[in-house]
Amino acid sequence: MRNDHPVTFDALENRRLLSGWPFGGFGDDHGDHDGPGHGDDHGRGLPALPALPTLPATPGTKTTTDFATAQTDLAAAQTALTAAQADQTKLTADRATFASDSAALRSAVSALLKAPTAAITAAQDKLKADEAAERAGLKADRAAIQAVFTKDSPAIITDLKNIFTDLRTKNTTQLALDQAQLKTDQATLQTDLAAPLAQLKTDDAAFDATEDADRQALQDAINADPTVAPALAAVKADQTALTADQTKLKTDSDAYLTARNIVLADIKTLKTDIAGNL
Repeated sequence: MRNDHPVTFDALENRRLLSGWPFGGFGDDHGDHDGPGHGDDHGRGLPALPALPTLPATPGTKTTTDFATAQTDLAAAQTALTAAQADQTKLTADRATFASDSAALRSAVSALLKAPTAAITAAQDKLKADEAAERAGLKADRAAIQAVFTKDSPAIITDLKNIFTDLRTKNTTQLALDQAQLKTDQATLQTDLAAPLAQLKTDDAAFDATEDADRQALQDAINADPTVAPALAAVKADQTALTADQTKLKTDSDAYLTARNIVLADIKTLKTDIAGNL
């Protein structure tokens, strides 16, 4: 009972068929078309490397030794920063490729649905037929439920009228009898409704399962079409590359931040050395 209205394949293209592909539907503009990790760039805005303090004209032995250590650590941090910046550059390029390939995929699917092959038409027709069968089947189930209300409601309405009269006339003896009758008639309604309601639930689940299978078959037919399959494969490859990019960027960014912290500690030591003329 997800959709009791006739299927339209423009809507399928924009909201259902393409929704099975990565990052939302390629048929709408609300999905994230930038690929994995977009909006979570570990390397974005990396802090700059600090500069080492200037040595005095005649530095002490400890100052000289610590300065050499700091220079080595600074070079290591620069290497780590360069690696993280290269990761950012690659991620940006791969996202552009993903966006381009995604657009090509959307175009390929749109073109296919506008001029469907026999396989696509057959899958579409199967889905249409099963949705029509659902509408007919659920209509009958709802009619059976309504028939129960039509049969049992008059007795309940009569009970309510009688109770109103009993209250108005303050006939407590009859009121008790009519209230008991109302409970009986209400129980009868619930009992009579149980079977048709269960049937509606069962039929609805069965129809939905059939239509889900139909939609998957249609999706599979689209994916396998020779005008779509290469574009889809390219997008999947782009996803893999983007995921790897994001992982490497995080690793290299973390390494850089660790190396930078070492340089900051070196600078603190050097400042102490210089202040103490060590």
